[in-house]
Amino acid sequence: MPNTARQIADTFEKIAPIETGLPGDELGFIYGDPEVEVRGIACMWNAHSKSIQQAIEKGLNMLLVHETLFYHPQQSGWYDGPQKKEDIVANQKRRALLDEHEIVVYRSHSNWDALAVDGVPDQAVKALGIDGLEVVDSQKFFKVHRLPRNFTVADLATLAGRGLDVENVRIYGDRNRIVRQFSFLIGGFGGNQMHMPQAAAEMGAEVIIIGEILEWVVIAALECGLEIIATVHSSSEIPAIRRQAELLAENFPGLPVEYIHSGMLGF
Repeated sequence: MPNTARQIADTFEKIAPIETGLPGDELGFIYGDPEVEVRGIACMWNAHSKSIQQAIEKGLNMLLVHETLFYHPQQSGWYDGPQKKEDIVANQKRRALLDEHEIVVYRSHSNWDALAVDGVPDQAVKALGIDGLEVVDSQKFFKVHRLPRNFTVADLATLAGRGLDVENVRIYGDRNRIVRQFSFLIGGFGGNQMHMPQAAAEMGAEVIIIGEILEWVVIAALECGLEIIATVHSSSEIPAIRRQAELLAENFPGLPVEYIHSGMLGF
């Protein structure tokens, strides 16, 4: 029996309820017709022109995305830029593809970040491939883990690069420091998350693994006594997007469900 996008969303929200996300976060249907009959689902970190085109070529007309679909118009006074969403080139290309192929887009963001086991933080840690980890302390979106033995920061960085498929992992601080406790802080570290490294340090972390991070946030984290392993925003979250596709395939065995790579690496 055919499934509408709404029906698929209803099942998905039993796994990751919208109310578990952050208040005010953009969650749920963000583009297209929720009542459309779904021919296939594409799970992706970011819906840009290339990843949308890949979904089209595979005959998938429902996108389940993690990051926001469209860029906001110019908000900075430091330079002259597009004043309307419609003037932004990336938005134009994405909208044209979505409209031409009648694609519906559903966003799962902070509710997938908050999900235990299958969500972003736990899947990121799982990707490291370290057996015998213990949870020392936790908040809603991250945990501090105790390693089963001593690691150098460089050892941990090697595992992060291998597990997340990142060739050039950066280390800030002492790469030879021996550590036993770390925290994986997924995503992007700009102004809105600038104090999360300090929170992790206060919970016992000696080193943090993060996605992308601004230099001035690096400096503040170093001042907290942390060593820092920097990967890539998308790579820190992609393990959970892959898991998302697996769960949807299990729930809809007769429907094509695919993970589509959409990060900067390989664009």
